[in-house]
Amino acid sequence: MGPHEHLTCRLCGQDHRPAPLAKGEKALCSRCGALMAKAPTLGPDATFVFAVTGLILAVPSALLPFVGAGKLGNVRMSHLLTGVGALWENGMQEVALLVLLCGGLLPVALLAVLAALHLPARFRWRSPVAGELARAAHILEHWSIPEVQVLAVLVALMKLGSVVDVSVGPGFWCYCGVAVSLIVAEHSFDFDTTSPFPTAAEEEAEGIP
Repeated sequence: MGPHEHLTCRLCGQDHRPAPLAKGEKALCSRCGALMAKAPTLGPDATFVFAVTGLILAVPSALLPFVGAGKLGNVRMSHLLTGVGALWENGMQEVALLVLLCGGLLPVALLAVLAALHLPARFRWRSPVAGELARAAHILEHWSIPEVQVLAVLVALMKLGSVVDVSVGPGFWCYCGVAVSLIVAEHSFDFDTTSPFPTAAEEEAEGIP
């Protein structure tokens, strides 16, 4: 930011002079104490790296075998969306839709939005749709919960393990990678405010004294 630019608190309207933030530091309003900006703990590239990682792992998680169950040598393998189809066929369309959205489509959409938000910074240009992408991220973060599906699968495996032989396929481990990548990407991204403060690493990259 230029020397004459300032930062205004979104709650009380107090003006502040921008200053660089080191990793993990937060900028609070001097009047009301509201969070105004924070620097990622893992560095400025953490959100982008983990978002891209999650998008890459989403492909094999959907295509590869997820979990298997069988008895007396008869094994049936399922995929990520097999449960959605079973719920739909058994008359639980609302639950099936929620599982599909919250555990499948929306996490991938949030990963894509987070990657798109940080991609322009790698090429030193401003995105004309950054505001819309940030608002989309705000909405998607509340509905993207793949970790809940991971826990549900683990509970189901524990309960079925006493009845049939269960096995975990590579698709499940890839899906776990998607869930972990999304959690780390969300943790590294500031959903409360878009930080106007340059971090110490960004200042060094830009050559700012």
